Amino acid sequence: MGQVLRLKFSTDQVLNYALVSKSSQTASQEGKTVGEEKGGFEARLDQNVIRALDDGTAHVVSVTVPKPGPGIPDGARSVIYQHLGARGEVHEVSGPNQGNAFAFPEAEVTAGATWEGQTQTQLPNVPTPVTMKYIYTYECDEEMKGTDCVRISFTSEPVEFQVPLPDGRGASNVKTASDGTMWFDNAKGCLIKLELTTRTKPQVGPMSFDIENQTVQELI
Repeated sequence: MGQVLRLKFSTDQVLNYALVSKSSQTASQEGKTVGEEKGGFEARLDQNVIRALDDGTAHVVSVTVPKPGPGIPDGARSVIYQHLGARGEVHEVSGPNQGNAFAFPEAEVTAGATWEGQTQTQLPNVPTPVTMKYIYTYECDEEMKGTDCVRISFTSEPVEFQVPLPDGRGASNVKTASDGTMWFDNAKGCLIKLELTTRTKPQVGPMSFDIENQTVQELI
C-alpha cells in the first residue's frame, strides 16, 4: 500500500532536535597535501510552528543555539523564519536559505520508488544559495528511535559554480555534491533523523581544497 508523504503542521507545535556537525578540509598543491584542518560543533535546533494554515502550509521559526566553543561565543544563536509547504517547499525565508531535506512527490509512493526534487542549499563561504537537484529513493519502512518511519536515501547531481575571491582577484571554481538518509514519521508528518554529507571542492589557482561536512539531526 502506498503512502502520500507530507509534513504535518499544527499551530504552537514545537520540535526539538540535536545537531552534530563535523567538518574536514584538506588543501593540496600539485597533488601534494599542504594543510589539513578539522572542526565541528554541536547545537540544539528548535522548530516552532507559529501558525498552521488551512492550505497545509505553516509559518515556522527555527532557533539554532550552538554549544560555546572555539569561534562560537557564549549566547550565540541564529533565528530563521520560513513559510513551509507540506511537501517541503520553502515559499518564503527571512535570511539565507539553509536548505530543506524534504522534496516529497505529489503522488503516493511505495518502497523502491524514486523521484526527483530540488532544494536551495546554503554552503559555507558561498554568498548565495545553490540549487541542488536530488534523486530520492524510498528504501523501506524502518523503526528509528522507537518510531515507525519511512527511510529515504537521497543523492544530488554534482553542481559546479564560481565564487568571487575576497580580494577581488578573479574567482574560485567550486564543485559540490551531497547525499544522505532521512527517517520520516509519516503518521505525525515530521523528521525523526537526518544524516547529510556534503562534499565541496574549491579550486583557487594552483591550490585545490577538499571540504567535507557531515551533519546529523535527531529528534529529542
